[in-house]
Amino acid sequence: MSTQSPSELKVEDVMTERPVTVDADQSLKFALRTMRKRKVNRLPVTERVSEDRKELVGIITVLDAALAVADARFGEVSPSRIRVSEVMTSPVVTISPGATVDQAIHTMLSHGISGLPVLDGDRLVGIVTKTDLLELVESEDYVALHMTKNPITVSAGSSLLHARRLMFEEGAKILPVVERERLVGLLTDRVLALELARLREKSPRGKFRSRIKRARVDDIMRTPLSVRTDFGLVDAAELMVRKRVPGLPVVNYRDEVVGVITKTDLVRLLAEGT
Repeated sequence: MSTQSPSELKVEDVMTERPVTVDADQSLKFALRTMRKRKVNRLPVTERVSEDRKELVGIITVLDAALAVADARFGEVSPSRIRVSEVMTSPVVTISPGATVDQAIHTMLSHGISGLPVLDGDRLVGIVTKTDLLELVESEDYVALHMTKNPITVSAGSSLLHARRLMFEEGAKILPVVERERLVGLLTDRVLALELARLREKSPRGKFRSRIKRARVDDIMRTPLSVRTDFGLVDAAELMVRKRVPGLPVVNYRDEVVGVITKTDLVRLLAEGT
């Protein structure tokens, strides 16, 4: 953990250098495969403007991909035929390497985003994400004091389309899967995006809609990873980084879901101290 405060640290001190990128004319399938292989949840999108230079033109996240794959405007088009430029977010909110970390924190929170490409002039030199900021969490508080209470949950028998709609409408990166209030599984935006893309790619022409309507949460949910209410915030932050998840369900002693603690909750805590 760093001993410096977010107001003392510069973005260049915490950013990930030489970020993985994707070209705007690459396919959505390629972007998803890259995110899965490189274990990242977002890719800056670049476009060649000269023989030796590329320019940042957008950003694509796994949630963008999950929304696009089941978007009616693409009909039965396979992810291998959908261009990144069609689903990316543009223009991009960016930050400079010399900005302070607390500026990055407040920019992310005010725009409701989880990552900022770092530009030195017009040159992409890094990316700073909420994951990069978690090592700054030093609070000795318990999870219960900062978790989001009464979280959105989904039942194991719910459709993937219902889960996708919840994630889109609420901006949720994780959905605890519950039966009779007890945690039985976990669905993340990454898992949902990859499964929707797989379904579309494998479905015969004209069959995707019927297949996705039949797909259920328990077909793809993961073994539940959770923390108790008395879990420490520093330990929760380390667990999120180690397991590469955007958040964790919080359960009581009966394994009933009483909240979620997310990277956003922890970054908001950092903001309160800046």
